[in-house]
Amino acid sequence: MSIITAAVTLFLIFAVDRLLAKTKLTFADVKFAKQLIQFIILSIGLILVVFSLPIAGEYKESILGLLGIITGAAVALSSTTFIANAMSGIMLRIIKPFRIGDYIESENIFGRVTDIHILHTEIQSIDRDLVTFPNLKLVSNSLKTIRTSGTVISTCVSLGYDVPRQKIEKNLLLAAEKAGLETPFVHILELGDFSVTYKVGGLLKNVENLITARSDFKKAVLDSLHEDRIEIVSPTFMNQRVLKEGAIFIPPEEPAEVGKTEKFPEKKPEEVIFDKAIEAEILGKIGYLLELLEKKGKELEQQVSSIPEEDGKADLKTKLEFLKDKTGEIKAELEVLKKQIEETEEKPEPEIRLRQLQSLNLRTDRLDIRRKKLEEELERILEKGEAKKA
Repeated sequence: MSIITAAVTLFLIFAVDRLLAKTKLTFADVKFAKQLIQFIILSIGLILVVFSLPIAGEYKESILGLLGIITGAAVALSSTTFIANAMSGIMLRIIKPFRIGDYIESENIFGRVTDIHILHTEIQSIDRDLVTFPNLKLVSNSLKTIRTSGTVISTCVSLGYDVPRQKIEKNLLLAAEKAGLETPFVHILELGDFSVTYKVGGLLKNVENLITARSDFKKAVLDSLHEDRIEIVSPTFMNQRVLKEGAIFIPPEEPAEVGKTEKFPEKKPEEVIFDKAIEAEILGKIGYLLELLEKKGKELEQQVSSIPEEDGKADLKTKLEFLKDKTGEIKAELEVLKKQIEETEEKPEPEIRLRQLQSLNLRTDRLDIRRKKLEEELERILEKGEAKKA
């Protein structure tokens, strides 16, 4: 009996692993759920195995008591950091301060989240390195999550009292507009002994290119001030080096070469730096949309079956079948890509894999748009039917 119980326990652990492995690209919390479920199954299975042993009851109680002592000793002797990280991981799962693909910043941590585990969180830094941080550190310190809906970027510059404030504000606001920032602003942070510190910023809607946007914004500030002959130096600069009268600290304009155009990189820096984070974010989005399409497809199928034939039932069924077929195709392609990623020998290159994911993401978005249009069409038909009955 005990052998059968042990076999059933191992089978359940294996079954949970295989079952959840098929959906790990669809549900964000599968890894955490798999670990938790397997631990519970193993614990229950171990107790049942002890109870099924062909020995006297007092021996079974002794074995269970020994297991309890060993478990208690393991908990007592194990590092408190381990337990704290596990509790912090559960806390992060509950409050969800960030998601995979988000930019986060905490003390000296800055990067995009690539994976969230029960004990640690993996972040891809601006150097493209994968850095592992204990969950306790993220919970114990203040954490800033950059929202996907947009964030305010800003920069500071110190200018002399001899330059009119209105002139400076006009050029700083112009720089913010050139950088594509919404609702730009200029604040005076400090009236120093030798210079005034200005802060200029605005709302950046597309946070995908955050690093490039910050750099381009500073370039725009630099160019805007120099174009209006405003020196970005404070008078204290004269105390450090004796200069000739009339010296100006603006770089000379370089003549443009005839027939030569400036080449810009085809790929944005963020696509190289945060490749794994972007991949994880796209996978999560595709999984969410596929799950939504399947759920909404079942609801639409029930609604379509309830309308009469004269209201275009056949046409609606055709559109619904198209959605279901294309959803199945994308899901199958996603499974194939998942297997390729897991195989070490035939793993596709990061650029190829990212293009494949972006293509699947675009197709899934288009399907979701079709689904919304079908819902609107069906809603109009149902409203007409209700009006006829009235």
